[in-house]
Amino acid sequence: MATFLPFTTRIELPFWKAVNETKLHEWKLDESPKPILGQLSYSEITGKECSLLMTYKSFNTNEIPKQESISGFMHLYNTAESFKAAMTAESKKKILEDETAKIWHSITSHAWLKNPELLSKFFMITFVDLKKFKYFSITCVPGLYFPSEIQQEINKDDLYGADPKTLFSHMAETSSTVFLYCRKSATILDVSHLESVNNPDDFAIVVADPSTVSYTAGWPVRNVLAAVAQLHSSWNHCHVISLRSTGSIGIKFMWTNNISSQEKSLNFVPKSAGWDKIYNVDLRKEFDPVLQVDNAVNLNNALMKWRQVPDIRLERYSKLKVLILGAGTIGCNVARGLIAWGVSHITFVDNSTVSYSNPVRQSLSEFEDAKNDRGKAETAAKALIRINPNTKAEAHMLTVPMPGHTIDKSAEAQLEKDVQKLEQLVMEHDVVYLALDSREARWLPTVLATKHRKIAISVAIGFDTFVVIRHGIGSRSDSLSHEAIAESMPYSHLSCYFCSDVTAPGNSTADRTLDQQCTVTRAGMSPHASAAATELLAAILQYPDPLMCPASVDENTTMLGATPHQIRYFANRYQMILPIVKRFERCVACGDAIAKQYQQHGWKFVLDVMNSPSRLEQVTGLDALQESVNAIDIEFDEDEDTTDE
Repeated sequence: MATFLPFTTRIELPFWKAVNETKLHEWKLDESPKPILGQLSYSEITGKECSLLMTYKSFNTNEIPKQESISGFMHLYNTAESFKAAMTAESKKKILEDETAKIWHSITSHAWLKNPELLSKFFMITFVDLKKFKYFSITCVPGLYFPSEIQQEINKDDLYGADPKTLFSHMAETSSTVFLYCRKSATILDVSHLESVNNPDDFAIVVADPSTVSYTAGWPVRNVLAAVAQLHSSWNHCHVISLRSTGSIGIKFMWTNNISSQEKSLNFVPKSAGWDKIYNVDLRKEFDPVLQVDNAVNLNNALMKWRQVPDIRLERYSKLKVLILGAGTIGCNVARGLIAWGVSHITFVDNSTVSYSNPVRQSLSEFEDAKNDRGKAETAAKALIRINPNTKAEAHMLTVPMPGHTIDKSAEAQLEKDVQKLEQLVMEHDVVYLALDSREARWLPTVLATKHRKIAISVAIGFDTFVVIRHGIGSRSDSLSHEAIAESMPYSHLSCYFCSDVTAPGNSTADRTLDQQCTVTRAGMSPHASAAATELLAAILQYPDPLMCPASVDENTTMLGATPHQIRYFANRYQMILPIVKRFERCVACGDAIAKQYQQHGWKFVLDVMNSPSRLEQVTGLDALQESVNAIDIEFDEDEDTTDE
């Protein structure tokens, strides 16, 4: 019994991409059948099927050589319900019968003799969920069960005297996939001459065959035999050359020529088969634009890993949770740098709204935000999500309690909530950026970051200067030598933003004019400072244990280079210095006495400090230190001779 290798559909990713674009911009809701091309291969050496390849070229008839393609149509449904209806056994039977009738008509009308491509057609039933990027499809290449009881004799060694190279050259020159080889004259003729042939042994029918199995003809041969048997009803055999670049074979096909009265009827259409298995695939990772953005960001960093820093641990950025206190020019620029590193979880805290002067310097706000008086934190968070929809950006309009900013009894309940909220946010994040406008606004975040051992980085700018300071973390019981302080210092011994002060922070906005309340700075200071603060964190995170990363200017400290304590820049002379400063034991923010007071009294300690900043000096002993300095009486002898001898 003769066997014929059926088609298996292979659909490449660019095919679905072309479907997406064409449906959105051209087809829209049109469900009418769309002409497409399937690509054939005559050189496959693996598998046990004829391959029908669907690519981005399938929608352009000029892209695939005619002899290497098979034409068909795609029925693309708009809803899953209509696709399911088309997939019922009854519907599939109906459409197969309709397409088989078209092929049979091309056979009985002898139209195939002028256009053999009419014998091989396919169709696809498809549904595309463009929201979820899920694709469902089934393909059918009708193969006719006619004539019946076909037998075969394979001759691998003799192609009836034909030279395969000559046959392939003819196919390439004429784009013919079915033609005749005259065995007596060793000439090639167009298939249309078959109508005048009387003896089936005088010719061999050459068929371009995509079969991958040496002992089996491919699916297209089946319909050629049906056409030959119908054309010459008296024949009971024919010779076929299965043309393949991997090894052509000669096959003698035999069948009974007892055509029934039903088969002779004008209304007769033979039965057929050809359904492939249903295809479904989830391509959300490949096509979802939200995920594509994420993949693109990851690719940028992956290229850095592949080319420059093979051992970099990129997951430390993607898993990081960053709290940015202050959504102004510094906070916005820091956030932009962080998402470029792959940081996807960022929370903004700010209590003010966007003003008309902000958008030109704050990279995450626009004119409309100022016009609609939108909150800075909310504006920044939404802008990050627009830039990268995968960003988990949150916003909180919250006033950070500050020393010297007095409140009355009626505001104490809200203060308690604000302190608790701020502490909760600090606890939930790994890194805290202090990008606040005033010195006193940094006090409570410093206290909280110290208590919960968080990486805290202060960024402040002046007219032509900026400073980036990372605050110390952890126990400070170990003593240090002067050499260690000069070259490197443990993270636990680093000073915070307030350690160089010998007075408590107070209300810096009281009794000040507009120019004194606003930060007047050169335009490049914020981007420069924010970039330095971002890159400092990036380097710290590459230390084996980031919470133990020492302050060091040695470029070999991490794979990304040095991890300084402070970065101070002076634009007037384009100079940067990297000082390392030891923690001050009586610091009004990170000192142990302050930590103890907050631990014991919580928000009530904050209330005391707000209403009386000198409370900080009392707790730390700075007031006694100041009094001892004032008590020092230095006398100078006016008659003392200071002349060098």
